[in-house]
Amino acid sequence: MSAARPPAPPAKLSGLRRHRALMARLAAGPAPGAVILGDSLAAGWPEPDLDAATGRSTLNLGLPGDRVQTTRWRLAAMAAFALRPRLAILMVGTNSFADGDDPETIVAGLAALLASLRAAWAPGWIVLATVPWRESPPGRSEADRLALNAAIADLAHRESLLLLDGDAALGPDPATGLDADRLHLNARGYAALGIALGSLLRQG
Repeated sequence: MSAARPPAPPAKLSGLRRHRALMARLAAGPAPGAVILGDSLAAGWPEPDLDAATGRSTLNLGLPGDRVQTTRWRLAAMAAFALRPRLAILMVGTNSFADGDDPETIVAGLAALLASLRAAWAPGWIVLATVPWRESPPGRSEADRLALNAAIADLAHRESLLLLDGDAALGPDPATGLDADRLHLNARGYAALGIALGSLLRQG
């Protein structure tokens, strides 16, 4: 079985600067009712739309370029702030997938991230997102992405998490929910995810 990659800081100076800005927001308060952690797909989700979907004030702690190990490193730093969000959303994995990490490595990292999140902030609910459809990066196929999402769904089941299924949310023509780069979500994509997230939380 593959082991998780160890926590690692953002690779780019711009990522470290944005991480410090997020730390400053945490220090300034107030404590949010919900948080979202992850990569650019998380970071691009407008906070007002998140507020509407979650029904509570949601702080976006996403950072473009995050791999699973980067989010783990950043959470270790942010854990100094004793937040107690009712809800936490984890949306990270697409960059690890593009790097060529196998599902076992990614899921092992997500499991470690979950353990750290529970220890740091003890959220009442945790939502784990799958990797939405994207143009397959070099060396990866659609079958690889689906295998990863099956492993993510299995982790969500084992850990009693709520699963935000990006494929179900974006529907049969997912490209309409993506920017021209066929990776990042556009307003239509976030709207679809918001509807799915709201429905998921209402169902509990």
